Amino acid sequence: MRNVVVSAQGKIHLMGEHAVVYGKPALLSAVNLRTTVSLTENKKFEIISEEPDEFIRYAIERVCKDFKKKIPSVRLQVSSTIPTGFHLGSSAAIAVATVGAMYYFFTKKWDLEKINALAYEVEKKMHGNPSGGDNTTVTYGGFVRYQKKSETEKIFQKLALVIPKNLNNFFLIDTGRPKENTGQMVALVREKFTHQTEKYNELFNINEQQVDLMTEVLKKGDEKALIDAIRRGEQTLDEMGVVSEKVKPLIRDIEKNRGAAKILGGGGISEGVGFLLCYHSDRKIVEHIVSKFHYSTQPIVLGEEGVRLE
Repeated sequence: MRNVVVSAQGKIHLMGEHAVVYGKPALLSAVNLRTTVSLTENKKFEIISEEPDEFIRYAIERVCKDFKKKIPSVRLQVSSTIPTGFHLGSSAAIAVATVGAMYYFFTKKWDLEKINALAYEVEKKMHGNPSGGDNTTVTYGGFVRYQKKSETEKIFQKLALVIPKNLNNFFLIDTGRPKENTGQMVALVREKFTHQTEKYNELFNINEQQVDLMTEVLKKGDEKALIDAIRRGEQTLDEMGVVSEKVKPLIRDIEKNRGAAKILGGGGISEGVGFLLCYHSDRKIVEHIVSKFHYSTQPIVLGEEGVRLE
């Protein structure tokens, strides 16, 4: 009985979310949360998952279509430590891991370029017009500088970045699942961009500057410059209207206490924004601030390995 097990990790936007949709670069990082897909020959086709079956089935159908094959008699089981709807790349991880498992099941080959391309097509089902940055980061892991200049021109650069020990102080803060999904937030920004093109182009340009700056400060281990870059990036996202009023006081409190925090993906406007990425050198201070707002926090490891055969 054939059995294929593939895992793919989550991702975060260190900088450049929303601006990446408009041709600007984004800096993304793989993180230490993973989705595992187990594919086993079976008497019938079945999906076992706490995630929506429809998206997983679509990923399977998309691979079968590419190979001109019928859906095989397999049991596909999905388990994950990546919460859905929090802008941590849960859908990209499912897409990449499912595509990877099906691709290997059919070919006995492991081709990251092909897996990434198919996963991007699957992601369109979930997000409409994704940049492609999420699935690329999940596929290759580590740190990725990603730029989608057009549908046919996507610039992907895996960066040789290793977080210096003095900067290994990143946290996730759970502000609650946003009511709006990524597609809705992208549509919101697009509408605003249509009516305030000059303003939003300026914000996207500033975001691009912070992408380049953050890449450099991570290499150099410059904590002050890192905090400044995160704060500046957060300010542009705030001005884009993708940071809900509910979480702004928390962000300001962290900033007053020598830290920085920002959204990780689409953001939110009604309630929470999913997870915030927080940087602070003192975990106790972070935990104290977060407890005042009745949220929870956890340390996070950046630069994790990408999709892999287990």
